Amino acid sequence: MKTIQCLLDSNNQISLDKLTLGRRIANLHKEHLWGDRRAAFIDTIVIHYASAADLDPKRRFDALAVMRIFCDLGVSSHYLIDRKGTVYQLVPEGKKAWHCGGSIMPAPDDRQGVNEFSIGIELIATGVSGFTIKQYSSLGALCADIEKRYGRKMIYLGHQDIAGKRAVDLGLRKDAKTDPGNNLDWGKFKQCLTLQKAKTCKNPLDV
Repeated sequence: MKTIQCLLDSNNQISLDKLTLGRRIANLHKEHLWGDRRAAFIDTIVIHYASAADLDPKRRFDALAVMRIFCDLGVSSHYLIDRKGTVYQLVPEGKKAWHCGGSIMPAPDDRQGVNEFSIGIELIATGVSGFTIKQYSSLGALCADIEKRYGRKMIYLGHQDIAGKRAVDLGLRKDAKTDPGNNLDWGKFKQCLTLQKAKTCKNPLDV
């Protein structure tokens, strides 16, 4: 599985539509699209999907176009996985990505502000495209590697599980998120995760 570091900070020199990603971030008067964590213990992985369809339908699955949207909106995720399974690291895991907004863990956990103790993973997809086999494989490999490095099993949730109607009813946010919804086959993801965890290679990301 191929991984590329593409941090969303003002030093990013990748250019798209006549502006570098770094300049787009600087235009927001920010140095980077992340914050410092108050919680040192990370135990949750939140899965999202995103596309660039609203920017340009012809580039709806283009990773750089999705990154441009993140930069223009001032949001972020730790990882982005494209349709071919390439993984882009956008935010260091030790930092807080801005991927959940107002959020609360399912009961009986009920912790609020899920960004503080979670890792966000975006899969490039639309509401009707579903996900590719390569995306499931890379997602499983990435999550297996995270669990190995942190030495613990993670809690896996969709964006809708922590930022849906309940979060709205509690006044934590104005809009209810619905991704990844029924598009994500959790059984297929868990199968890929189990297979990757069973591998004996030293670094699952090199599989």
